[in-house]
Amino acid sequence: MPYAPGVEEFVDRSNTAMPPDFYRLPVEEQRRLYHGLTIEFPYQDPEGVTCFDDTVRHDGSRYRIRVYRPKQRRGRGVLVYIRGGGFVVGSLDTHHSAVAELAARSGLVTMALDFRMAPEHPFPAALEDCYGALCGVVAEANRFDVAPDRVVVCGDSSGGNMAVVLAMMSRDRGGPVLRGQALISPVLDFTRWRHGGADVPLLTGGEMEYYTACYCPAAEQAADPYVSPLLSGTFDGLPAAYIMGAEMDSLRVDSEEYAERLGEHGTPVELVIEEGLVHAAVRARALSPAVDNAWQRYCLAAAGLAEECGSLGD
Repeated sequence: MPYAPGVEEFVDRSNTAMPPDFYRLPVEEQRRLYHGLTIEFPYQDPEGVTCFDDTVRHDGSRYRIRVYRPKQRRGRGVLVYIRGGGFVVGSLDTHHSAVAELAARSGLVTMALDFRMAPEHPFPAALEDCYGALCGVVAEANRFDVAPDRVVVCGDSSGGNMAVVLAMMSRDRGGPVLRGQALISPVLDFTRWRHGGADVPLLTGGEMEYYTACYCPAAEQAADPYVSPLLSGTFDGLPAAYIMGAEMDSLRVDSEEYAERLGEHGTPVELVIEEGLVHAAVRARALSPAVDNAWQRYCLAAAGLAEECGSLGD
């Protein structure tokens, strides 16, 4: 299958900046290389968006967040974004430009959640941090001038995993009632990566095996419903979803199966498999019109979920 225009250049430059076998290096070197992608693919902050770091409190603990506030707001909905990076690499800074653009393009206050990372802090540390931050955001909604009943959880890859699981945790624990979930290539079954798997551009089987071992070092953890929702999760009572998958991504099947499960349980869901795109393609939005178009539709769909205006893709 052919790449969309601009995507092959993105893949080549990504592999030069961060070789496919990077996961064999020490963790700190992995994180340095991953941060280097922000230098290889630089973006200016969008005009009209202010950004500041803050903390929220839940059950006696404080959680760090980064808040993005667009000058032109579409409504009082709020997008809560959880970054990808296999639970191992990444930071608020590595996804800063994308989250700032999400705020600008959606017209909604957007908050990026920070969390402890594996392998130093395996499952469920990152997840509990994100749940605590989500609860804190909702509890302090008035301070941020957002509506506590218009929250959409967003995330890419492993962040998409946590966004899905946060929706399940909120339902199971009687936590925040979410308006929607906007996902990009979520990984939703870690059991199939225990012993590696197929290589695709920018996501190898060895990398996924490594991330799995870091996040859930005990073999039985990979089957936990809050790690692999597709394996043993329950799908009733979840919020409406917009799912952006990529044609050339081994995680495409996760998006397709999750959309099917949601539909079977009566949850409104829109699944879009973007032709010619690869895993983590959003970073290529300045190189590829197809990526930029997919990203624009994702941002507007997330806003639509929060504000319930028009169809999911309007």
